[in-house]
Amino acid sequence: MKKLVLIISVFLSVSMMAQDKAKLQSQVAKSDAEINDPKKAEQPKVWLNRAELFLDVYDAPAKNLMTGMGNRDIKLLLAKEKIVTNKSVDLLGETYDVDVYADKELYYDAAGQLVLWIVTDFAADTPLLKALEAYMRAVALDAKGSNTKKIKDGLLSLQPKLSYDGYIAYIMQNYPTAAINYQAAIECSNHPLIATPDTTAYYMVGLIALNSGNPEKAVSFYKQAMDAGYTAGGDIYAEYARALKAKQDTTAAIEMLTTGLAAFPTNKEIIFTLINTFIEKGEDPKNILPYVLAAEESDPNNASVNYVEGIVYEQLKDFSNAEKAYQRAIEKDENYFFAYYNLGVLYYNEGADINNKAIDVIEQEKYEAMMAQAHQIFKNAIEPLEKACELNPSERSTVDLLKILYFRFREDDEEMAKKYEHYRDLMDSM
Repeated sequence: MKKLVLIISVFLSVSMMAQDKAKLQSQVAKSDAEINDPKKAEQPKVWLNRAELFLDVYDAPAKNLMTGMGNRDIKLLLAKEKIVTNKSVDLLGETYDVDVYADKELYYDAAGQLVLWIVTDFAADTPLLKALEAYMRAVALDAKGSNTKKIKDGLLSLQPKLSYDGYIAYIMQNYPTAAINYQAAIECSNHPLIATPDTTAYYMVGLIALNSGNPEKAVSFYKQAMDAGYTAGGDIYAEYARALKAKQDTTAAIEMLTTGLAAFPTNKEIIFTLINTFIEKGEDPKNILPYVLAAEESDPNNASVNYVEGIVYEQLKDFSNAEKAYQRAIEKDENYFFAYYNLGVLYYNEGADINNKAIDVIEQEKYEAMMAQAHQIFKNAIEPLEKACELNPSERSTVDLLKILYFRFREDDEEMAKKYEHYRDLMDSM
C-alpha cells in the first residue's frame, strides 16, 4: 500500500460558538429524554435538533482551531486550558510535536504549525454516528419534506467529518474504528439527498478489510469504488488483485492487473503485483512484457512506457535491456527525471553487486579485474544522476548517491574531490 498523504481539508474549521462540556451534556440528556417520549419521538424536528446538537458536540472541543495556525497563537487562544503533557509522535514518516490537553491532542509540524488534532473526550460518545442516526430518522419522519434543506445541509457537513475521522483512525492504526467511520461516510454520501458516493471511503473500507483478513468484503468495496469511478491513479487495480488472490482466484487477479496495466501502463504497483503474481502462479514473469510492448506500440512517443519497460527488465534482472529501455525513454524526453534517476541507480546497483562479489574472490588478478569493472560502472552512474539532480535538485536520494559516488572517486583527481565536497555540503543542508 502506498503510503497514504496527510491531507486536512478546510471543513475542519470549527464553529466560532464554543460551548462548555457540562452545558452540552445537559442538552444531550434533554434530547435523550425527548426521543424516549413516544409523542416527541415522532416529530422530525426533534431528530433534526438532535443531529445538530451532536455536530456541536463534535465541534466544541476544538473551538476555533484551524490547520496552519501557529502553536503560539493556539496557546493564546487556549490560554484557559492546561497542557497536560507534551510528546513526540512519528506519523507517516514525519515527527510531530504533540500538546496533550484534557480533551484533545494537537499535532504540530517542525515549523510549529497545526497539522491535525484528535479529540479524546467528547461531551457524548460517538457524536458523528449519533448525528447520522438522527438525520436518518428525521428524513424518515419528514413526510412533507419541510426540513429537507436543513437535513441535506447537515448531511453535507457530516459526511467529510466522518471521512476525516476514518482517516485519522486509520493512520493511528485503529482499523475497526476507521472502518466504522468510513462506512458511515458512505451511508451519508449515498443518501438520495446527496447522491455523491464517497469513493475514497469505499477504497479505504476495502483496504482495511483486506488487511484484516476479509478479502470477500475487500472485493465488494473495491468493486463499488471502481464502479463509482475511483482509480487512485491505478493503485486500486493492484489492491483489488491482492484481494482476489487472497480469495485464491489468481486468474481473476491477473485479468484485473492486465486491465489496469492497459489503463495505467506506468503504474508501478500494478507492474510489481503482476510480476509477483506470475511468479506465484509458476508462470514466466516475462509474460508481462507483451502488455508493456503493446502499450509502447499504441503510444510510441510516450517515454513513460519505456521507463516502465526498464522497470520490468530490472525486476527480471535483465540489466542490459533495462539500460536500453531507460535510454530510449531519455531519447524521447530529455527532461525525464525518473528515467535518468533509474538509469543511474541501475548502474550503481550493478557496480555494487560486482564490488560485493569481488570481496569473496581469492585470486588477486580476478579480484582486481572485477574491482576495475565495478569502478567503471560506478562512474557510468554519475552522468545520469547529475542530470537527474539538475532536473530535480531537491530530491535527497539523488544527492546522497552522488555524494557516495564522488566519495569513492575523491582521490582520483582534484575535480572529483571538489564534487564530493559539493554534494556532501548539499546533503548536509537538506
